[in-house]
Amino acid sequence: MGHAELMRWVCLIAVVLLCSMVSAVAGSSAPQVFLRVNIQTAGEGQSPLEVMSMNLPPNNEEILVRRLPEVTEKNLIGVQQDASGAVHLQFNHEGQVNLSAVTAQNQDRIMVVTVNGYVVYAPVIDEQITNGELVLPHQLTPALIQQLQETAARNVLQASKT
Repeated sequence: MGHAELMRWVCLIAVVLLCSMVSAVAGSSAPQVFLRVNIQTAGEGQSPLEVMSMNLPPNNEEILVRRLPEVTEKNLIGVQQDASGAVHLQFNHEGQVNLSAVTAQNQDRIMVVTVNGYVVYAPVIDEQITNGELVLPHQLTPALIQQLQETAARNVLQASKT
């Protein structure tokens, strides 16, 4: 692992820790989590309303992404952390279809995953994700994991009522 890649991971972890501390202080009601998966674009032929710039840690590299996210917290139905600390995000049918389509059509572009506005993962897409599961290869804070799990549980409950 090169120095730049190591610094990127250190910055991502620091941002996630900061994000969870800010949300923990924000209030005592059930916290709202904002999960967004956006895809890099060249911006050619798109209006300024369709794209936005994002800065990626650790070097603040600026890229353009599609403004409308491909997957959000509304598609989340499961969150598990494995023994290595990786976080597995499972998505409903709509999220599975969207994730599969964008990862098939956007090879070699960056997929930016944000939680509460902070970039937590920004890999280059190298393969299609067909199982509806996005794996964040590093730990998130317990508070953030709990917020994501509560959101997933609410989504599952809501879906069972319809």
